[in-house]
Amino acid sequence: MNKRMLIIVGGGTLAVLFVGLIAFAGGCFRKKEYKVATSNKIVELTYYKLFDDSDVIEPIIQEYRAIHPNVKINYRQFTDSDEYYDLILNELAEGEGPDIFSVPNTWFVKNYKKVYPAPANMLPPKIFEDTFVSVTTDDLVKQNPDTGEILVYGIPMTVDTLALYYNKDQFDDALPAQGKPSVTWDGIKEDVFKLTKKDNSFERFEVSGMAMGFANNISRAVDILYLLMLQDGGRIYDQNYAEAIFAQQQGVDSDGSIIKPGPNALKLYTSFADPVNKNYSWNAYLSDASSAEKEIATFARGKVSMIIGYSYMYNQILNEIKQLQAKGLSTINPDVIRIAMIPQKKDPAQSTEKRIAYAHYFAETVARTSENPRWAWDFLMFETSKESLQHYNEKTHKPTSRRDLIEEQKADPIYGVFADQIGIAESFPIYNDKAYEKIFLKAIESVLATKSPADAMKIAQDEINAMLPSGGLIPQVTATDEEKANSKKST
Repeated sequence: MNKRMLIIVGGGTLAVLFVGLIAFAGGCFRKKEYKVATSNKIVELTYYKLFDDSDVIEPIIQEYRAIHPNVKINYRQFTDSDEYYDLILNELAEGEGPDIFSVPNTWFVKNYKKVYPAPANMLPPKIFEDTFVSVTTDDLVKQNPDTGEILVYGIPMTVDTLALYYNKDQFDDALPAQGKPSVTWDGIKEDVFKLTKKDNSFERFEVSGMAMGFANNISRAVDILYLLMLQDGGRIYDQNYAEAIFAQQQGVDSDGSIIKPGPNALKLYTSFADPVNKNYSWNAYLSDASSAEKEIATFARGKVSMIIGYSYMYNQILNEIKQLQAKGLSTINPDVIRIAMIPQKKDPAQSTEKRIAYAHYFAETVARTSENPRWAWDFLMFETSKESLQHYNEKTHKPTSRRDLIEEQKADPIYGVFADQIGIAESFPIYNDKAYEKIFLKAIESVLATKSPADAMKIAQDEINAMLPSGGLIPQVTATDEEKANSKKST
């Protein structure tokens, strides 16, 4: 039995409540062997979460209550993200709000002081790292600046990444010997050239090869740009996370190319919207910037061969196809939708460089204002057990956050790609999500208006540095950091 795994799934610090054992077989939680004594303390927790219906979360809550009948959990679902974030921040500022809530992985950099981190003896960082994929440790395990202690600030139910959606019929038509997208960005540009069919219509394209290049009519334009910045191989910030450096030259790659994450990424991204380029395939008329569907509608109509998105985009495409057909409009057959791993800078079959997929996901956490933080963390560790997340994936198809569920989910014929990418998922600290998005969208637009990528990214870098806190971002954790902190506590 793995003693470290007992802690993360069972909520080890509530040991006074246990009269039995928490057992594992192959990492799978056995609820029948999870026995607790009856507690006289009545605990009530409030849980806020975006998007997930109660029929997804309530069964997990009820199973937890079967073990802890003294704990009542009031679940509240939200669908408007702006309303949701404003409500949480306002309630926490007033000393109120939920005990448990769900926020993006990028939220913690600026707001970690609003969180009651998991007690180290309840959820040790090493247990977290062994259980969940690496990107979550980078995002959610932080060093408390005041104490030097390494702590877990959030726990993920899922980790989503950007992948490449494509139209199989159009690939079979234009690239029959290949039948699927290339694995590198240089190859994708060649694919786009062969897939794209220009005409004299208002849109100028009968079929566009790729939805990329614009700021306002691509659903995840900034996330795609973030992906390309990470894939270029340089750093977004200096080693102390005190200054953004993505616009600067940071050495030379093995192929002789200069590493400048910001300018190189921006140049590649906007190349698909520049008529002078061979891979030109996107303009302002191919999707409606004011609509929620944007390029998803273009793909559903068969007007673009490739789009980039997260796992939930698959259902968005299916829904759009149904809506268009209900209006009597022509669409693609859902059977032609395929999903491939995100392209890389270099061919993984010929390069030893690490592959990178961009991750964006939600993590559950406990409010600093909670009157029952240890009970809240105990529930969250139950909610992210192997068995609970198997139920969650069956209901939502969202890719797992746990290492021990990756192989199982990779077998899914539709969503398996997202599980396959979890191990190469990366992100970077974002101090202010909305502000960063506005800055980088402006950078894209300025390049399309003839500014050079280097100049556009230099402006973006200066604007981000102007908003960073004087002491830098909350530091990322390294093994050395953890050793030092543990040594300090022992002393």
